[in-house]
Amino acid sequence: MRKTGLSAIVLLSIFPLRVLACDCGPAGPTCAYVGRATVAFVGTVTFTDHDPAMGLRQRTLVRFHIEEAFKGVSLDIRDVWIDPGSFTSCYAEYHVGERLLVFGYGGLAMPPDAAAMSVAPGKVKAKPLPEGFDAKIPTLVYLAPECSGTRQLEPRDRRNSLDLEYLRQFKAGTAGTSVRGRVTEDAQFGIFDVDPIPGLRGAKVVLAGNGATRSTTTDDDGFYAIQGVAPGSYEVQASLRHYSSQWGERDVMVPAMGCGAAEFDMIGSGSIEGTLVDSAQRPAVNVRVEILRLNRSGSPIYYAQKETSTDPAGNYRLEQLPSGDFQIGVNLFRPPDPKTPYVPTRWSSQGSSVVHLSPGEDRHLSALRLPSPSILREVEAQVLWPDGRPAEGVTVWGKVGDHAATSSDTDAGGIARLRVLEGVHYAIEAEVWIGRGAQREVARSGVSELTPGNAPLHLKLVLAKHTKEYR
Repeated sequence: MRKTGLSAIVLLSIFPLRVLACDCGPAGPTCAYVGRATVAFVGTVTFTDHDPAMGLRQRTLVRFHIEEAFKGVSLDIRDVWIDPGSFTSCYAEYHVGERLLVFGYGGLAMPPDAAAMSVAPGKVKAKPLPEGFDAKIPTLVYLAPECSGTRQLEPRDRRNSLDLEYLRQFKAGTAGTSVRGRVTEDAQFGIFDVDPIPGLRGAKVVLAGNGATRSTTTDDDGFYAIQGVAPGSYEVQASLRHYSSQWGERDVMVPAMGCGAAEFDMIGSGSIEGTLVDSAQRPAVNVRVEILRLNRSGSPIYYAQKETSTDPAGNYRLEQLPSGDFQIGVNLFRPPDPKTPYVPTRWSSQGSSVVHLSPGEDRHLSALRLPSPSILREVEAQVLWPDGRPAEGVTVWGKVGDHAATSSDTDAGGIARLRVLEGVHYAIEAEVWIGRGAQREVARSGVSELTPGNAPLHLKLVLAKHTKEYR
């Protein structure tokens, strides 16, 4: 009888239940995963029964069609079932059509990069078995949650080509022992799901141990590899002028087959400072000033934001900055609020709002002048069901960009009152959960655009749309 990977999911309940936390370490090269993985392959998602309305307390099955296998999959198998971490805080969401490099694990296996993983308590939510999955015939199901090393294959990501090259050598038995990894430039300053993490060129990487010292420098994308390293324990460190390593010296074990992986993230020493004044040219005291990190195309990187507050003289200083392009201003990331009632305002010079920093550079900017404070207003929003009945207990959101700036719940008459600022553009929407279990969904009104002026503000919102996700 073949062993099923589903047993591993039940056994994971030995981990703490109090806090639902999944803490992944930085993803390393494939050589750090393939030795521990039961299966390794490139495949495309052809089926998933993930239900967004059911949260973590659901057993999910994902089917992959195999394009290229590197370990644990015989030539006659073209499809593999994966569990994305059902009932755990490291639950991963896979979508039909995605092409991924997958590392799947069997038995009681914590994902290699998981520093913390817990189990979602509560009653299991049943779902029908998918077509092609026969409960009477034990089917191998491998565990591939977050932190498992599984990753999307993006054509522009050079790491993917290096990973696939190594895995093909591993499969052929020609991959020698090595120490490899990457040196990145402040990978914590932003979420790099879309933009590639910037690598640092020319960083020196030194390996010492077993009576030997080896060194190399990183390539244009920050990658390095020290080949032909004898199995054993080593210390690895990285250095580069104007930067300091977040993680210091790394202890690395090189196995008899595979590699030791040592990734480094470097923090820059650059800074930007300046003065903020109000509309009357007086120092603007205790006002939040934000900096946005920009990508190569000049757009803000997702959640790449830092902030500080002005001192009694209206001065601000932002430190420990990497090289690259930035924007400085007020309410660029966070939405305007009654404490900081200004429309988004960027520093600019000669028509450009981009501030460029070289490695380790200290920049002093000319004064940034704030507009007059926006006047606080109130929006009365009436929320109705499609049949005209007032909808009580519905949340009405006012978003500025991607961020919720104001919200209020409706009363028995379906009325919600939102505090907004004149001249600031809001997207207003009402939504509420309805139904239970597998029938649970969200009733929503759709978005109404609003830029408050000095006229009375009244909106009518009808809960005529239904979705599975609360946004």
